[in-house]
Amino acid sequence: MPSDPVTITTAAPPADSIDLSGLILHVGVDRGTQPVVTVEEAIPDILEIRITGVSAPATVTVDWQLPINGATCYWQPDWAQRRHLPAEWSSGRWVSPLRSAPVGSLVDATDRNVATWALSATTQRVRVRREGIREEAARFRGTIVIPVPAVDGCEMVLRMDRRPVPYWQALSETAAWWDHFLAEPPMDCPQTGRAPVYCTWYAMHQELTASRVEEAAKAAVDLGFASLIVDDGWQTEDVSRGYWYCGDWEVATGKMGNLAEHVAQVRALGVAYLLWLAPPLLGRRSPARARFADRVLGSLSAQDADVLDPRYPQVRDHLTAACVRLLDHTAVDGFKLDFLDAWLVDDPPPAGPGADVADVESAVGRWLLDLRSELTARRPDVLLEFRQNYTGPALHRYANLFRAADCPMDLVDNRTRTVDLRLLLPGRTVHSDPILWNVDEPAQLAAEQLLSVLFSVPQVSVSLSALPPEHREMLAFWLRFHREHVTTLLDGVIAPTRPDLSYPLVRSRGAGETVVAAYARLPVELSTDDGPAIVVVNAAGRSGLVLDVARGVTVRVEAILDHRGRRAADPGTTLSAGLHTLPVPRSGLAQLALLPA
Repeated sequence: MPSDPVTITTAAPPADSIDLSGLILHVGVDRGTQPVVTVEEAIPDILEIRITGVSAPATVTVDWQLPINGATCYWQPDWAQRRHLPAEWSSGRWVSPLRSAPVGSLVDATDRNVATWALSATTQRVRVRREGIREEAARFRGTIVIPVPAVDGCEMVLRMDRRPVPYWQALSETAAWWDHFLAEPPMDCPQTGRAPVYCTWYAMHQELTASRVEEAAKAAVDLGFASLIVDDGWQTEDVSRGYWYCGDWEVATGKMGNLAEHVAQVRALGVAYLLWLAPPLLGRRSPARARFADRVLGSLSAQDADVLDPRYPQVRDHLTAACVRLLDHTAVDGFKLDFLDAWLVDDPPPAGPGADVADVESAVGRWLLDLRSELTARRPDVLLEFRQNYTGPALHRYANLFRAADCPMDLVDNRTRTVDLRLLLPGRTVHSDPILWNVDEPAQLAAEQLLSVLFSVPQVSVSLSALPPEHREMLAFWLRFHREHVTTLLDGVIAPTRPDLSYPLVRSRGAGETVVAAYARLPVELSTDDGPAIVVVNAAGRSGLVLDVARGVTVRVEAILDHRGRRAADPGTTLSAGLHTLPVPRSGLAQLALLPA
């Protein structure tokens, strides 16, 4: 049964730690009034540890230890494929609205949640000093250091979920819990943002032109793409892959001609048009440098640019005006906003005269709120894309597309990153990093790039005009599959197994349909929780799928298709309980029906 709230006034020495059914907790402050800690268990095995009574300036440290109870890995948003149990002395990270999220989850080999922690403070920079195994105690230890903002009534909550539920359920409910602490609702995503996207970046880099984009748009429409992202290059005549000319966001007419006319031609084909911008970057050859050279946070030498300081209203107004001007004058459908994490400077300089916001994170939040307001007033269905890692709970309010971080041709990384985003963004629209493949290699290998991101919106960035016929047929089939099953793929309850093994099986259960993708040669379990329509996708890198049909379940094989959607085996086989091998080709699928008992 839930317990009644317990209020504890902590004191500084570690000896005054609290034992909460095996969770050893200590809350301390570096100066001023000691915090008041209220512990409540409104739901069995979920503790909410509420910390109040601290006046700024101060820093609160929350330290806890708990048994690992068979955990085999530790999931947190920054690590992608690195899902080990770290030592406390080797761990630590900064969390900010511009990077990651204050959450972590101990998971066992059966995908059971051992303990998932989350912090309510998602709009400020927080240091996770350690999160790992404490050797002296053979327990897991976490330590968070939280600056207290200079506001009255400061309150922060540490949520500790120790229910033996699937870890994906614990993470999904954590995301819903965060929503209660944020004033702005998330942006809605129009249907266009949920359909396949063509991106110019890997296909063209900065060597794009209006004619090349228009040619790609025509091919994209024929294949079933719904939107087009024109990436870096439209704003500069340069093709050297640098960021020398970012900052003024004027059109490179030598490449793009009259951008408004060009956008109109592309949109007339039935494709939404998004433009790339990198708002924080002030290129060292940009005309805007003369205005803002004294209002920067630092330099990015590898990017040939400085980082604009958003604490100045003139900087924020300039960035908003650039986006509004492009929206008004060219009728684009939205923007891919890149490099926002460049604002996460380790040691920002003191704000100078004229700055009206004290810290960088708050300034970015104010700008994004203003930008959303200005853009949605003009186009309520505007599309705004953010890139991992600035995809945390506070940033959900200001965009409606959330893309995996750059990982060209790394299908395992694209899989883990898109699944990671799905786990923490239930109800939001997750996009893959643009998919790239070598057209001289077999089409089955190219298909695996698409299948690796099956449970997100695929972005593709290959030269469509250079595709061999088999590649084109394969791409058209899998894009059509995504459109036909989009509700299950994007809105179903996602169940990715074994994060320590980079999710070798991923399942999404929708209304009356389940889609499962096998990324390794492992038995695919089928039970009464699935179906009645089931699709099993073979992304394991070889032919053949092994199905493990639960006791009391009967499954009929409706169709077996290859990577192009062509029938590859005769249907009609009925499978009873036990293990069965189906001749599903590499990068193909099996359509199954769960028969009534």
